[in-house]
Amino acid sequence: MNNISCVIIEDEIPATEELKYILTQYEFIKIVGIAYDGESGLNLIKKTNPNAVFLDINIPLKNGLELSKDIKIFNNDIDIIFVTAYENHALKAFELAALDYILKPFDDERINNTINRLYEKHKELDIPNVIDEIITKLDNKQSNNINKIPCEYHGKIILVPIEDIYFCYTENEKVYVKTKFKKYLTTYTMNKLQNKYNFFRSHRSYVVNLDNIKELFSWFNGTYKLVMNDDENSEVPISRNNVKKLKNLLGL
Repeated sequence: MNNISCVIIEDEIPATEELKYILTQYEFIKIVGIAYDGESGLNLIKKTNPNAVFLDINIPLKNGLELSKDIKIFNNDIDIIFVTAYENHALKAFELAALDYILKPFDDERINNTINRLYEKHKELDIPNVIDEIITKLDNKQSNNINKIPCEYHGKIILVPIEDIYFCYTENEKVYVKTKFKKYLTTYTMNKLQNKYNFFRSHRSYVVNLDNIKELFSWFNGTYKLVMNDDENSEVPISRNNVKKLKNLLGL
């Protein structure tokens, strides 16, 4: 299976080092960062987007209960495991959808149970093959009214509606689908996206949903760029050979 990425947020150095040592005994656990207060912890989480967070409650600047709410707002799929010396916060922790609540001093067997829960939850699903199977079933339907593209996002399969797609692009031999706010991975090829969904092939590495263009401007050497109406105002190149085709489609 893939590594389970984890962040530790704990202000006590001895507890941090002990927990770090215990976690590194599991070959599938990867510690991607450590923070010692709530604010730097949140910044670290936004930067690394881990699978799980081992979080103390009594930490400076922002306590663990408050931080857990911010974590869930950022990414509800992140598992939170509270590690604390106090029993009285357990009910509140589980109300906040914590995966587990571990009391200090750490007990190896108790942590092992938690790690097993993480392992079972994050067992690698062969998502690319599952997506391919979905695509094949969609393609084989004589009447295909499902106007969506199966994609991968944080270990889940998401069916993204065509109207929500702004453009698709290739990077490192993978194909990504960009919506207004998110980026997904798909096993569709660029040719298949272009032909099946009538996206415009602006460039060898890009296909575009023309309904979601914001503006068009001349770039250099006869090429143009599209500005998309997504959250980043993404710029998509138009190769010189495709400029005329696009102008004809837009009636320019």
